[in-house]
Amino acid sequence: MERNFVKIVECFNITGLGLLTELQHYENGIPPNTQIIDSNTDETWIVKKRVHHGILILDKSEKHFECETESMHVDSVFKTQSERKIAVDKELDKRKNGVYMYLIKPEKKKQKSKPEIGTELKIKKRHHNTV
Repeated sequence: MERNFVKIVECFNITGLGLLTELQHYENGIPPNTQIIDSNTDETWIVKKRVHHGILILDKSEKHFECETESMHVDSVFKTQSERKIAVDKELDKRKNGVYMYLIKPEKKKQKSKPEIGTELKIKKRHHNTV
């Protein structure tokens, strides 16, 4: 994948929170308020913040980027230690492949709510307002 692009790996609409999205990219992080654009439809989403995975934070293996100045984290519950280990390994494998979670939102209320999985979106410009 080219630089200045992100690929939609997964996208979930979380009521009251927004679109929890797994983005694949090879940037040095994506700052808050960055626009990502579908060049086929001209639909635009705004990256609100990075979402860190609690199990990787506890494991001291979550990757951090300096430009990602706003973040939150999600936690998971496991029945056994081996389930937790499998989940940690799976998340670490995602990081090796440039896959990170972000909270995004549609720029315009009228556009479809979430981008298609597998779509590559162009990273446009960084917004400096804090909407």
